[in-house]
Amino acid sequence: MHAIGVKQRSCAMRLSSNIGFWLLAAALSGTQPAAAQGLQPNVPASPTGPLDARQSPYYKGYDFYAGTADEGTYTDGAIHPWHVQGNVWLLAGEPDESNVAVQIGNDGVLVVDTGTQDTAPELLAAIRRLAARYGGQQKAIRWIVDTDGEMSHVGGNLIIRNGGNTIVGGNFARDNPGLTPGATVIGSLNVLTRMVTPDAQGNPTTPQGLWPNETHTEPVYSWDFNDDGIFLYHPDHATTDGNEMVLFRRSDVLATGDVMMETTYPIIDTKAGGTIDGELAALNQVIELSAADFHNGPQEGGTMIIPGHGRLCDQAEVIEYTIIVTTLRNRIMYYKNRGSTLAQVLAMKPTWDFDDRWGAQTGPWTSQDFVRAVYETLPARGKAPDQFAMSGPAGG
Repeated sequence: MHAIGVKQRSCAMRLSSNIGFWLLAAALSGTQPAAAQGLQPNVPASPTGPLDARQSPYYKGYDFYAGTADEGTYTDGAIHPWHVQGNVWLLAGEPDESNVAVQIGNDGVLVVDTGTQDTAPELLAAIRRLAARYGGQQKAIRWIVDTDGEMSHVGGNLIIRNGGNTIVGGNFARDNPGLTPGATVIGSLNVLTRMVTPDAQGNPTTPQGLWPNETHTEPVYSWDFNDDGIFLYHPDHATTDGNEMVLFRRSDVLATGDVMMETTYPIIDTKAGGTIDGELAALNQVIELSAADFHNGPQEGGTMIIPGHGRLCDQAEVIEYTIIVTTLRNRIMYYKNRGSTLAQVLAMKPTWDFDDRWGAQTGPWTSQDFVRAVYETLPARGKAPDQFAMSGPAGG
């Protein structure tokens, strides 16, 4: 384990169950999201004895990509394991702070996303080290879940899949002689459909070795693995039409893929079926699927949430993020409903008061890219109310 320095989030913006109040406050005050501050090293989980979720440092909202000069950083080219809670681990160190989640137990290993192709060998080695230390009799990688088809999430599929294997019964193996060797890779059917779609030269958009070999179309798909209920939630048209969120019910950990981000505004891929209202519906679903530990304050602690990129968070931070995205959606809808063109809305810079934390002026996903995606995927003028209704968390 690496003792990596981390930054502790300020609780300057305290959230309550009165979501409407905070939505109004965010819209009117222009208050920036709370900044991360303070440093404290990670506390490795003990290989023996029960794993107490309250001992997890993530209850305080750590930025595990920070580090200090003498402890190293998550840009050092290595994959760093962090225990989340239960039997779920986070493997950080991928480019652009992309996250890989790993569940380890007596049945073997389940991996959520596989990072990039370049980092896959180091990722596989890190998974095997964790499995050797914390796994049971079965230590092989059995399952891989693709949360979408982005290369930062599926680039390592071939290497990680070939590093594992799937247990199948004799009859099934005999009746399916063409079974792909290695672990089972599962994702939304929409992800596979986009991967196999030919490009201008007639070649598949994504190399065949990265394709999932099992898909589903159900909004909820579940099974039991390592004495933990594994629930795959497939929201409609969030950042794409193929998003997958993974709930580890017993461990109380939710891996959201790019539905939740801790680095930027949602990356809504309009060409892949992404929409702003679908994204907000998915964020509300994250809030509803998570639970707070009220010993730590309103909506603090409880379910640990692994975003697609950036540091771990909890229900409180998802609520804050949803408030911000809802506020920006409603601003843009207001002007669209009054006839403002996209160029006019872009000129208004509607994200100005949140850009210091969430925006970017250059790079692959800028604030203007986000505004453009919101404007283009909102309902036509006069076809929807200005305000998007944000649901409150259960028990809040």
